[in-house]
Amino acid sequence: MSPDKHAPENDTLLVAALDHCWAWYDARSKRSTDVISYYLVATAILITAYTSAITAKPPHYWFATAIAGAGLMLTPLAVAAAIHQAGEAKRGETALTKLQARVAGRLGLDYLIEQQAQPRLTRAATSTALGLAFALNAGALGYALAQLF
Repeated sequence: MSPDKHAPENDTLLVAALDHCWAWYDARSKRSTDVISYYLVATAILITAYTSAITAKPPHYWFATAIAGAGLMLTPLAVAAAIHQAGEAKRGETALTKLQARVAGRLGLDYLIEQQAQPRLTRAATSTALGLAFALNAGALGYALAQLF
């Protein structure tokens, strides 16, 4: 069937489904990046408080220890929340990809649909960032504890 001869009543449902999938994917993707942004802001605040605690006259190593411990707890929580939202976005992406392929096929634009997923690179970057954040917090905790005893 040519693009000019398709049934218009099916287009309304297809457009609604495409719109719903896009809204789902977009909202979950934004939530995932929002979690990461909030984590970075919280980490900057914790680093500032930690630095202030260890450079105070006299140094407050108990406070620095508590701040580093909070950072250690915050890191896996933020990563878990970001991974959850990214997984939810992935659910929408699967349906979105199928609907986009269907629309492209109906319009004769199949060449516009390309898969560019790089899950290994994403996992490697996430794992590296998590490892560095955890090492930073563990190092800060270790330093503060070493100064206490």
